[in-house]
Amino acid sequence: MKLKKMDITGFKSFCDRASIAFPAGISAIVGPNGCGKSNIVDALRWAMGEQSVKQLRGKSMEDVIFAGTNGRAPLNMAEVSLTLVNDNGTAPEELKDFTEIMLTRRLYRSGERSYFINKQPCRLKDIHNIFLGSGMGAKSYAVIQQGNIGAITDAGPEERRFFIEEAAGISRYKNRKKETLSKLEATNQNLLRVTDIISEVERQMNSLKRQALKAERFQKYQERKKHLDIRLAIHHYDQYSQEIQKNTYLLKELKDEDLAHATSLKKLDAAIEEIRLRRTRKNQEIADQRSGQFEIQRNIDRSENDLDHLKKEMNRLTTESKELQTAHITLQERNREILAEVADGESRNVGLRQETETVKALLTREQADSQGIRGKLADLNQALERAKSELTERVGQEARYKNIFQNVSSNKDNLRRRLKRADEDVVLAGQKVTECEKKEAEAQEEVRLCRDETEEIGEQIDAIRAGLGEKSKALGQQVKAVQTLEYDRNKVRSRYAALKKMADSFEWYRDGVKAVMKSEAMQDRISGVMADILEPEPGYAAAVEAVLGEALQYVIVSDRAAGQEAIGFLRSQNAGRGGFIPATGVRVPAHGQAANPDRLLAHVRVKPGFEEIAEALLGHAVVADSLSACAPDHCAVRVTRDGEVLTPRA
Repeated sequence: MKLKKMDITGFKSFCDRASIAFPAGISAIVGPNGCGKSNIVDALRWAMGEQSVKQLRGKSMEDVIFAGTNGRAPLNMAEVSLTLVNDNGTAPEELKDFTEIMLTRRLYRSGERSYFINKQPCRLKDIHNIFLGSGMGAKSYAVIQQGNIGAITDAGPEERRFFIEEAAGISRYKNRKKETLSKLEATNQNLLRVTDIISEVERQMNSLKRQALKAERFQKYQERKKHLDIRLAIHHYDQYSQEIQKNTYLLKELKDEDLAHATSLKKLDAAIEEIRLRRTRKNQEIADQRSGQFEIQRNIDRSENDLDHLKKEMNRLTTESKELQTAHITLQERNREILAEVADGESRNVGLRQETETVKALLTREQADSQGIRGKLADLNQALERAKSELTERVGQEARYKNIFQNVSSNKDNLRRRLKRADEDVVLAGQKVTECEKKEAEAQEEVRLCRDETEEIGEQIDAIRAGLGEKSKALGQQVKAVQTLEYDRNKVRSRYAALKKMADSFEWYRDGVKAVMKSEAMQDRISGVMADILEPEPGYAAAVEAVLGEALQYVIVSDRAAGQEAIGFLRSQNAGRGGFIPATGVRVPAHGQAANPDRLLAHVRVKPGFEEIAEALLGHAVVADSLSACAPDHCAVRVTRDGEVLTPRA
């Protein structure tokens, strides 16, 4: 491809549109200083995709836009278009059918930029692809500015290789290979991230599946419990209806028979006791669930304490990592200073070598001049001998030859003096050479010492890097452990939140208790649930639940009227059944166990203000190690820590 024409608008000193044609052959741009010759080269590099502001002789990319003069206002846009002739087929495949290719770059003062190929929008990458392998481009050898020739001649092997590859036309394929490798690396990284995400999602899915199965089992148990409550209520209703009818019939027929009436009362007491036993069995499941809730709460507390400890440990490790990084930065600064001293020593060594070469060249020239003078002296001696032999033949020319002889003699003296001075200069040059060689040896010794010190510091840096790698690895393991604990804590917290939400919504209680506790009209007359005022010691929860049974779900109301109102509310709403205990007027039965040290109530902390209620319900219970060693007591209930109960009726 060849450059045919360049159109410039608003670029640096070109405020108006300018079109510059480049005919076949060599084109030269001539003009006084400051007329914009270098701006044409800058416009060419800019249009070919140059991104370095330093290469364009500016401080920011906005400097390429015409900034205005005394008589011209500044412009808001700079545009450069290049017209290339595609005569050798080096253009990319998609542009080979075009005989001319027009490249345009446009920049607005607001920072917006755009690129065009044949007036069609494109990417900067497309502009670079056109010049790859063609010998042209913003960074190729085709554009050489002031000072670049020395940079090319002094270029290192890598830079020379870049110029050779650009000339050979393989830079396009190397660039494509580099892009392909970077895309493959990015794809591998994406695959690793996708694999990590899939493993994390699978782990979360397994956890969610387990939670879903537990939730399904919980729903099934709730449905089964509700179904059993309904069946039990219907059974109780039918049984009570039959008993009421039977008692009514007996009361009508045997109104005057006291003995028959007492018998009927005993039957009713037996039926009530059987109902209580059934309630006790049903409430055992609720007690187990509540003990599980207490155990979960204790696990959550332990997990939070462990998490706080790990956070403190992580902060300590972070501080140590920062200190290691500071030490690493200090060593890097020391390394840079030593490298600067080594570079200074090498530069001084190069200067001394250059001075030595200069002195050697001067000595060589002086030796050559001395040899020339000696040759001239030999020629003059031969001429003198010829003059003496011809002296007898040319007597008439004696005066002239005498003058010539005198001149030659004077020239001979001058040559001898010059030869003496040349010998002295040779001696001085030899002394300088000796001094330079001595200085060179000293400089080489300094360079060797600097290199040894650099190697020692490099070994220290490697050791520190190895230690830093081990610390980083340990820190990574700690961070991974903290992340695992954080995940477990979030898992426990979510489970705790779900249980707390269920507890706040009274999911553990029967429907009647749930309806009363959620009723806003009853909130000012309800003190809570029986389970909320009792806090057993560790190991006694099963015993308390076994003794109280269904009474754990009894609602504590302010007085008897509030209880009747709550019962009326349940009947009106058909919300289920519930038990209610008035906070006032509770009668404590005489059971004779107040002085017994094994009382169950001694292992239970009661909320202040509810001591009489706790005494009425738990005062008759005594804790025993096992039921095998217990004898039935007519007024005390024996209970073990595992929840086994021995009532007065055995």
